[in-house]
Amino acid sequence: MEGLLQSVERDLSIDSRQLALAPGGTHVVALVPVRWLANLRERKLPPGPCPRPEGLGEAETRTLLQRSVQKLPAGWTRVEVHGLRKQKLAYPLVLGSSPPSEEHSGLPETFTRFMRDTAAQNYRNLWHGAYHAHGRPYSHSNVPLEGSALDAVRQALQKVFGCPFLQVGKGAQCLSPAREAPSAPRAGIVCPNLLRAEALIESPEMLYVIYPHVQYCLHDVVTFSPAKLSNSHAKVLFILFHVLQAMDACHRQGLACGALSLCHVAIDEKLCSQLQLDLSAYEAHEEEETKPTRTIPETEPQSALEPRKGEELMYPICQEELRSLVLDWVHGRVSNFHYLMQLNWLAGRRWGDPNYHPVLPWVVDFTTENGRFRDLRKSKFRLNKGDKQLDFTYEMTRQAFVASGGGSGGEPPHVPHHISDVLSDITYYVYTARRTPRAVLCGHVRAQWEPHEYPASMERMQSWTPDECIPEFYTDPTIFRSIHPDMPDLDVPAWCSSGEDFVVAHRALLESREVSQDLHHWIDLTFGYKLQGKEAVKEKNVCLHLVDNHTHLTSYGVVQLFDQPHPQRLVGPPALTPEPPVIPRPLIQRVRETSGREDIPCQLADGTNGLVLEATPCEAPWGGDRPLGGDDDLEQATEALDSISLAGKAADQPCPSSLQASGHPFSSTSTTRLGRRNKAGGVDSGDGDEGKIVLPEGFNPLQALEELEKFGNFMARGLCGKMEAPEQCPAKPALKLTDLFQRDMQALGVLVAEIVFAARVRMLRPHAPLWERFLTVRGFCSRYPKEIPIPLQPVLETLLQLSEPMGSPLTKRQGAGPLFLYRPISWGLPPPSPTQLLSPYSSVVTFPSYFPSLYKFILLYQTRKVEDEVQGRELVFQLWQQLDGILQEITPEGLEILLPFVLSLMSEDHTAVYTAWYLFEPIARALGPKNANKYLLKPLIGAYENPCHLHGRFYLYTDCFVAQLMVRLGLQPFLSHLLPHVLQVLAGVETSQEKTKCLGGTTEDEEIGEGDEGQGPCAFGEAIQMEGDPGSSGLELLDYTSGVSFHDQTDLPESEDFQAGLYVSGSPQPQEPEALSLGRLSDKSSTSDASLGEDRPGDEIGLTRDKSSQDLKQSEGSEEEEEEEDEEIVGQEDEQDSTPAVSELTLSDPGVSTDTVLPNDSGNGEEEEDLSDQSEVKEQKILLDTACKTVRWLSAKLGPTVTSRYVARNLLRLLTSCYVGATRQQFMGSSSDTSPLSSGNIYQKRPVLGDVASVPVLGCLMHIACLYGEPVLTYQYLPYISYLVAPGGGGGPSRLNSRKEAGLLAAVTLTQKIIVYLSDTTLMDILPRISHEVLLPVLSSLTSLVTGFPGGAQARTVLCVKTISLIALICLRIGQEMVQQHLSETVATFFQVFSLVHELQCQALRPDTPSPNEGHVLEVPFSDGQQRAVDPALMDELQKVFTLEMAYMTYVPFSCLLGDVIQKIVPNHGLVGQLAGQYLESASPVGQDPMNLAPMPSASPEQDPQGRGVNHDDGNSGTFGSVLVGNRIQIPVDTQPESPSPLGPSSGVCGSVGGLCEMGGEENSLKRDLPRCAHGLSGNWLAYWQYEIGVSQHDAHFHFHQIRLQSFLGHSGAVKCVAPLGNEDFFLSGSKDRTVRLWPLYNCGDGTSETAPRLIYSQHRKSIFYVSQLEASQQVVSCDGTVHVWDPFTGKTVRTVEAWDSRVPLTAVAVMSAPHTSITLASADSTLRFVDCRKPGLQHEFRLGGGLNAGLVRSLAVSPSGRSVVAGFSSGFMVLLDTRTGLILRGWPAHEGDILQIKAVEGSILISSSSDHSLTIWKELDQKPTHHYKSPSDPIHTFDLYGSEVVTGTVANKIGVCSMMEPPSQATTKLSSENFRGTLTSLAVLPTKRHLLLGSDNGAIRLLA
Repeated sequence: MEGLLQSVERDLSIDSRQLALAPGGTHVVALVPVRWLANLRERKLPPGPCPRPEGLGEAETRTLLQRSVQKLPAGWTRVEVHGLRKQKLAYPLVLGSSPPSEEHSGLPETFTRFMRDTAAQNYRNLWHGAYHAHGRPYSHSNVPLEGSALDAVRQALQKVFGCPFLQVGKGAQCLSPAREAPSAPRAGIVCPNLLRAEALIESPEMLYVIYPHVQYCLHDVVTFSPAKLSNSHAKVLFILFHVLQAMDACHRQGLACGALSLCHVAIDEKLCSQLQLDLSAYEAHEEEETKPTRTIPETEPQSALEPRKGEELMYPICQEELRSLVLDWVHGRVSNFHYLMQLNWLAGRRWGDPNYHPVLPWVVDFTTENGRFRDLRKSKFRLNKGDKQLDFTYEMTRQAFVASGGGSGGEPPHVPHHISDVLSDITYYVYTARRTPRAVLCGHVRAQWEPHEYPASMERMQSWTPDECIPEFYTDPTIFRSIHPDMPDLDVPAWCSSGEDFVVAHRALLESREVSQDLHHWIDLTFGYKLQGKEAVKEKNVCLHLVDNHTHLTSYGVVQLFDQPHPQRLVGPPALTPEPPVIPRPLIQRVRETSGREDIPCQLADGTNGLVLEATPCEAPWGGDRPLGGDDDLEQATEALDSISLAGKAADQPCPSSLQASGHPFSSTSTTRLGRRNKAGGVDSGDGDEGKIVLPEGFNPLQALEELEKFGNFMARGLCGKMEAPEQCPAKPALKLTDLFQRDMQALGVLVAEIVFAARVRMLRPHAPLWERFLTVRGFCSRYPKEIPIPLQPVLETLLQLSEPMGSPLTKRQGAGPLFLYRPISWGLPPPSPTQLLSPYSSVVTFPSYFPSLYKFILLYQTRKVEDEVQGRELVFQLWQQLDGILQEITPEGLEILLPFVLSLMSEDHTAVYTAWYLFEPIARALGPKNANKYLLKPLIGAYENPCHLHGRFYLYTDCFVAQLMVRLGLQPFLSHLLPHVLQVLAGVETSQEKTKCLGGTTEDEEIGEGDEGQGPCAFGEAIQMEGDPGSSGLELLDYTSGVSFHDQTDLPESEDFQAGLYVSGSPQPQEPEALSLGRLSDKSSTSDASLGEDRPGDEIGLTRDKSSQDLKQSEGSEEEEEEEDEEIVGQEDEQDSTPAVSELTLSDPGVSTDTVLPNDSGNGEEEEDLSDQSEVKEQKILLDTACKTVRWLSAKLGPTVTSRYVARNLLRLLTSCYVGATRQQFMGSSSDTSPLSSGNIYQKRPVLGDVASVPVLGCLMHIACLYGEPVLTYQYLPYISYLVAPGGGGGPSRLNSRKEAGLLAAVTLTQKIIVYLSDTTLMDILPRISHEVLLPVLSSLTSLVTGFPGGAQARTVLCVKTISLIALICLRIGQEMVQQHLSETVATFFQVFSLVHELQCQALRPDTPSPNEGHVLEVPFSDGQQRAVDPALMDELQKVFTLEMAYMTYVPFSCLLGDVIQKIVPNHGLVGQLAGQYLESASPVGQDPMNLAPMPSASPEQDPQGRGVNHDDGNSGTFGSVLVGNRIQIPVDTQPESPSPLGPSSGVCGSVGGLCEMGGEENSLKRDLPRCAHGLSGNWLAYWQYEIGVSQHDAHFHFHQIRLQSFLGHSGAVKCVAPLGNEDFFLSGSKDRTVRLWPLYNCGDGTSETAPRLIYSQHRKSIFYVSQLEASQQVVSCDGTVHVWDPFTGKTVRTVEAWDSRVPLTAVAVMSAPHTSITLASADSTLRFVDCRKPGLQHEFRLGGGLNAGLVRSLAVSPSGRSVVAGFSSGFMVLLDTRTGLILRGWPAHEGDILQIKAVEGSILISSSSDHSLTIWKELDQKPTHHYKSPSDPIHTFDLYGSEVVTGTVANKIGVCSMMEPPSQATTKLSSENFRGTLTSLAVLPTKRHLLLGSDNGAIRLLA
């Protein structure tokens, strides 16, 4: 194929260095520019040569052409150029007539249509088979070819790829841009599973198909990545499904796919395959090409015989070859022309020898159209001269011979003869006169040149000559064209348009039926026994050359080849046409309606005549140039129909076989001699006497036997051989397209076998021809039949005919027809085709039923281009609509195919969020928790982490979606992996706003304005909301919340409607667009895409509520939990309505809002913010709102221990993150005009950005405290604060890191929140701890002279302000006396730093060394006599923080607050007062009144700006001395926000100190009570919770403490089974009282409370011994001998499965984990049955007994993978069964007593317990147990698993914990009677909550820890 390389270089102008021949030489790989390829796609060949890659050497370019190289230079790509040589496509290709197909109607295929089409195809195939066996071999006219292979391939390629050929090279100049411009756009490819061609190019010598470079093919998969297809037959079938789709599309367009191999199937990571066509199969190889018939030498026959003289013909080898040749001709395997040319060659006739040129018979006289057939029983000489002339010649020569004495003289005698020669030289030159030079003609024909005396026409030539014809008149059209100017061309008959037309017609006449049936007579006359003896005399055919005894020397003559009569060519019946007549349906119906009487022929004849006109348009095409027409043809077609049904009319078809076989409607004089006369007889057969059979005229049943006898005599006597049965392979006809299609199917079979035997087939040489691959894989199939997967066995049998005896393939050449012939009908089906294999009714390929819908799903995914989020959402929504149909029938293997497409959608930017929202739940439901974690967890985390998915991202934080995550992934994986990401947004969402914040934009103000309302402090002394303008902040709230905000959640402390996906409050305010945005969650129920500005908010919210309810039904009882919440708290709402503590998450703080709006209003010019930015900020607000609400819902749902371990701990860590970084430590508002402290006093400081970010986190933390009570604050939050502020363990001076610095800020902020919520008693109890573990460590870092802050002076200033605010808050709470008693050291420590800094400043201490040495610390003596370490590098930082202003802003408030006490507890109060005075003096020139800046604490809390007044008395009563302190503060109580502030609007926000805390609005109270909640921790719950939060999360051991937490009373009989649901918030119990109950698992009370069931299922009639839940559908399965499947949310029965025999009840049940959906049932007769709830009936049924008397099946367990099931019998015997095959893998006596319970866990481990007191742990296939535990006194009748431990229970009420790991361990605890009464009957572990559910015989269930 080096020629292909050169052709590509020449025609496409690509440098040879950019080309590489692919292995096998099938195509060329080219490195081309992307732009060059783009031009080709637009059908423009770039002018000039293809550019060269710059800067790349030849070696580098060669490397880039290697297939394994992935990375290419920018702007370059690789293509594959496949070429077809036109000269190899010059052979004829019979396209054939495809039957009318109904597949294109677009209607779904039905069984009726499939059967009808199959019957029609079988009918056609049988007809074709009969014709080819009995008709076609004997009518060798050339079938009119509908075109050459070149034209067929060109047209088919253009149809398949939807683009025309681009002309290049010579003759392509006409292709101009102007002509290209109006061309239609490129059509789509007919099938997406065909590899799309980039361009089709045609040059004068080649056709090119340019494909994109195939990165991976199926060969790569089976060779290098076999695991991708292992253990999954569905994947192989799906690839086969794709390939068949592509092949079907190609075959419909008339294009064969070629000798497909594994390399021709391009494949990607998702196993989407595309078929690349192997066009080389079209190229004819040299030995099989049909060469164009132009010149005589080209048509000279070639034979396998060596050239021999005629005399040597009788050699044995010659006889053998001749016998074979005769047999071939007689049985129709070679054409008449070929046979006669072979006889000429055997006779020694030489091509071009004028005296001895090959001869052929004249067959017609050319007088009429298509001529009249001559009589081949007479020689041409006899026909021309007449019998009288020949008799006269013979008699005269005989007499002369007698007179000469028998030739005894010296001269040649006059031998008696009739003819002198078959072909004389004169005749030869007359025939070829037009092509023979004049001198030759004058030398042989006539010395004088008379051109007009030569015959001028073929008719004249045939009538003139006495000799036979020459082959040129059958093959060479140039013989008619004259080379002499004065001699005209030889005229062809008028019914031929040209010499070429005449040659084709003349050749067809030679092969016609009429000639074939008499040609043996001509052979006898020319080469046979009629040349000598009596027969020669009788036929007047005595030839001079044979009777003159060859006494004279000569080099030519007549050679007799046969001395016996030549056998006749077997000619098929004339009724057998190439195409079957079409039977119209009315005729079929009429036949069906007849009653079988003897007059049926008459009825059918009449019916046929009546239906002729209807049947005519459907007639099979004749293929001729002129269509049939006229009544005569209709009669012939009717008689063809008659021949099918009427007895005795099989030979009555009058159509001339020449017309049928050749396609040319030549009329024939001899053809009608049977048919036309028999027509009347056939019709009369119905009119004559009944029962009389009229035979056709001339019917001779013995004729065939006579001919056979003659044939035997000829073979035995003439050729010394025996007669042989004809071989089945007929003479090779012209190649048909159907042959190529059959070869395609055989190649497909080989390809499938190569997938199966991938490892074995590697020994086959690369790029082996198809026949060699076929033989190899067929051998493998016969030797290793068990390696063929069951689904592929019928495919390989059908395609490769494995059961048929193996002969040699018909063809061992790549470019030829099929390897073998398919039977016309096999098992009732026609030969295989793609359409047949794809049909669901053919059963050849057992494609799963979900394949078509899965294929449509993938097709939609591949064809839709997603460029933005709108398109992404639309695509995902359409896929979601299709997904339900797939998942209803899909199997686990199918999920493996589907999953990569879902994962791809989840990882793409524009579809990730919508895929999670729409597709996660159905996919995860089908996968099951284990596989969902394995496959979906990572992309889900990616969707949460990727900030690009901002639009619609809030969907992922809605509680309905989080509930789906918990159910479908499992509680523990959700908590460990996804909960941190859900919480992360609470602290991280502000980061995307920092850019707008620094601009002071309005969006920033809105965000802050909604960040703090009802939130509690972000920093002590934060800007306090003034009372006079509640409307402004309220309006801001309406901008984005109103129906779904937490603005009204203060009225719904814990009774939120958990059913709704988003909390929908009863707000009287109008619904806003953002509410509708959240309402778009309802798209799952409505296809409308609600825009953000849509109306009908009520409807949208209603949809949200409904859909979310459906989603939460999947969350294992979330709605019940909400009802429980409502019931528990409904009595508390009234007293909590006015308590703002529970509204922690309302994200608005009017104080902060006004504080930050005002600077913006002062003219920063950001009002014209871009709309997209506004929408983005809105999205962020909705996101934050949604996440906060979800966290609140989660906190109530998860219970106290899980919430504290996972939610609270993560929130505490997030709080630190809110303050990391210098940006988060900047003060709010503009920082250029005033210093942070210049806003009047420390209580009026502006918050930092970190405070805003921490608002949601703090709100959620406080909500958890409100939910579970004060212990959360003291036992979890305060220890964490102590951990944050604890000094580092380095010991020496160290610089804080940024995380530690942020931790200090977070700790102080959280402590402020906690102080407010602590009761007086608790505060005083823990005040020493707060002082020593929080305040002093913070002050130590704050006032350190050697520890620097990463944030520098700014961070230290913020911490200083927050710390002094916290100290002030505590002082307000406890009063002067308590401050002096408990906080004197703290206050003194803080103020002491002013003295230290002042002294250092006076000493003018500066860093001496310019090098910043970390360890350069000086010991400096101070006035108090102590030496302290000082880092000179920190002097600037300290002086910037502890300034005169700081002294003033801290000392003045404390002096007012503490009065004279400050002089007692602050030793350096004089110095600090002096510094404050200096600041006052420096500030007074500005004109400010210092008294306006003085901190004047109010005596009572502020009024709530929102109108929800705070109880003033409750706010201060009970606090130590707070009222007295308030009385001592000289400031009016009614100070209003409107009071003017000398410092301007930014500081005038907080005109009064209020309660001296920074809370805005309702939070300005010094103390707030935590609400009393039903979930509050107390008693046993508190003790257990305190223990749990101290246990490491990584502790893998189960600890049982016998702490009773809850009791569940309701069953009246013994509890037989308990089963917790996946989220561990509900559990099921089944009892002897014939009920199943659903119980909630939420904490309530102090451990002594009793809980009522949420739902009771009472449809059972007997005692229930099994209850569980199906993972996929979430339905409950319970059994009392009859299996009930029911909905746990409605209590409705879905399905019941009765025992198949009432005498053989069900004894054990097990459910299979997802993705399996089956229930396994064992009956008393040891039969195992599988039931799928989605489908009726049984799936499988297996017998477990196996002849063993093992007893009843007591217990069943299914492995987590679903691949095996183990059954335990009452005899102690256990049986392990493969669920896929039903084979028993193992059976063994496991125990000596009854098997009580079995469980199967990961790692093929089985745990069984028995009545022999043992618990045994097994490996599935190991003989010996892994561990064996023995209970000393009682059998272990119930157990459950906790990680790698087994928690056991006995009837003696003993709880044990056994290890499944090494070393074995066992611990036992006896249940105390106060915690558990009765006898233990059932047990279940809640693994995440570490609880035990224990059922007893008295019907009670206890929850213990």
